[in-house]
Amino acid sequence: MDRTFRDIPIFSSLDESEISDVMKITREKRFTQGDVIMREGDDGDTMYLVLEGELEVSKTLTMKFEEDDYREGEKILTRYRPDDHAVFGEMALIGRYPRSATISAMSDCRLLEINREDFMKLLEENPAVGARVLIKISESLIARLRQSSRDITRLSTALSVALGK
Repeated sequence: MDRTFRDIPIFSSLDESEISDVMKITREKRFTQGDVIMREGDDGDTMYLVLEGELEVSKTLTMKFEEDDYREGEKILTRYRPDDHAVFGEMALIGRYPRSATISAMSDCRLLEINREDFMKLLEENPAVGARVLIKISESLIARLRQSSRDITRLSTALSVALGK
């Protein structure tokens, strides 16, 4: 299990003892194929690490078809597998924000869960560990924000070209 934690970027700067401290606040959770692990817009207070199984990340899109005809649809953004060393829901450890996407089990899954209350207690008891994990979470969120900015620029450019403006 320590090896799994070392492979996850937000825990990569921790030593064996510190990883052991983090592992103490995790709980194993199992989900079956088709289960919704988190739903976009719901309040969240947990982060998950993927140990086994495949998960799908989707987002609700609202599309306008006619003047008063708006429809929502799901857009699949990505899939997580154990080899991805995926962590999701980490924003919930930092603050009380609605979930930004829906995560569903595409197969039977085994995850590790960390909740905000336990994480905050770990931060109080071991500020050095907390600081290193929070820096890594920040780096991860910054990378996603930069990618989103690039995506928005590409989409805006494509829309401008499509509209001839």
